[in-house]
Amino acid sequence: MKTILLVLMLTASCQSIYSQACCCTSAGGNYSVLPEMDSHIVGMRYTFSSFNSTTYPSMNMNMNGIDMAMMGPGVPTTENMNTVDVFARFALPKRFFISVFLPVHILNEKISGSNMRLAGLGDISALVQYAVFNTKKCNGKESKHQLKLGVGVKAPTGKFSITPEGMYTTDLQLGTGSVDFLFSAVYTYRYKKFGINALASYKKNLVNMDGFRFGDNIKAGIEPFCLFKLPHQLSIMPKGGISYEYLFCNNYKRQALSYTGGQYLFATAGLDVYYKSVAFSASVSPVLLSISNWSGEPYELFSFETGVYYSFSNVIQHKKAKQNEQQKQL
Repeated sequence: MKTILLVLMLTASCQSIYSQACCCTSAGGNYSVLPEMDSHIVGMRYTFSSFNSTTYPSMNMNMNGIDMAMMGPGVPTTENMNTVDVFARFALPKRFFISVFLPVHILNEKISGSNMRLAGLGDISALVQYAVFNTKKCNGKESKHQLKLGVGVKAPTGKFSITPEGMYTTDLQLGTGSVDFLFSAVYTYRYKKFGINALASYKKNLVNMDGFRFGDNIKAGIEPFCLFKLPHQLSIMPKGGISYEYLFCNNYKRQALSYTGGQYLFATAGLDVYYKSVAFSASVSPVLLSISNWSGEPYELFSFETGVYYSFSNVIQHKKAKQNEQQKQL
């Protein structure tokens, strides 16, 4: 296992969006710290997020021959999001990396004793990263670091639904319905067994076919960690940190929705376990501070994630070595 570790900023993580809780609108959330910085990796991650909000049902009324839509009284609402992400990262020549993410969501919304369930494919995304600092040349005996810059794109493969009047059919959505872009930077520094990750990302959202555009998203965070090596090629790494997220107002038909947008402050605590080419990770992220522009917007209580990852670079290298040996024999 290589000694430098990396936090990936992804476009397919499950976070919150104000006024509408969509699984694919975040600027990328914390994929766990992964081993084998320059290797090919496949993995799967499960994320659970819990939200509280206030739903204001619409009522269609006819007043003096004019059809009008009015808001009913607010109803307390509980929303839970379950997401399974399938992930693959490939190391390309000249310090480039490409990652692909395929999410599947199971969403549950409880309003006044009634339950609504929505399940299906989310928005598929891809991320290309470039290692500004080449780890093979920057490695020191005690201290090591790396900076990766990335750009990503998200396809509107998840379902998005809205009424012709601009009312949400549900706070829970499988996707944004739009093509969106992500820009990220990840810096990792390690001295002996101690290290720290600094993260920053910006997500640019475009208008979907219904004339709706989710607000852009800015996120930044810092995560210290400590790696302990145990016998039999086993390592454990406790980690913790804090992150800040700012969401701009949503737009509908080029009009800013001033009651959307807001800010989040998260804390994170977790543990990674590494054994040979396999990594297991688990973490919990409670919300420390939530400032929204409207009292009825969904606000996240906490999220939990766990994942397992496998580095298959050794398999490819062994196969190439075997092919080269066969060619020499010919």
